[in-house]
Amino acid sequence: MTEKRTTRGVYGWFLQRITGLFLAFFLIVHLNVMHFSEGSLEIDFASVTARLQSSPFWAAFYILFIPSVVFHGLNGIWGIYMDYRPGLRAKKSVLFILWLLGIALTMYGTWGLIPLFYA
Repeated sequence: MTEKRTTRGVYGWFLQRITGLFLAFFLIVHLNVMHFSEGSLEIDFASVTARLQSSPFWAAFYILFIPSVVFHGLNGIWGIYMDYRPGLRAKKSVLFILWLLGIALTMYGTWGLIPLFYA
């Protein structure tokens, strides 16, 4: 009997680690900028939008943050679900629902964030 090797789960595993590293980096930067830097005593709409508009770095930073959080969370849910060894039909249904949810959450978060760059 020959053993068939597959790489299907490798991409999800690898992206889970990459997004986890990015989220750890995001948390450190966010805490530093919002809570520990000079002038961070007052956090209001005006100061947040001023910071977001000050550099394209912040736009890229937060635009990458949204899909990273969504992927990391939903891929974690998928991993937990796969531990229960569902049937093929159930797997396909749950995967479809998670993809729809991921796309919807990413679009919702991005559309909520983009106006802050131009407010």
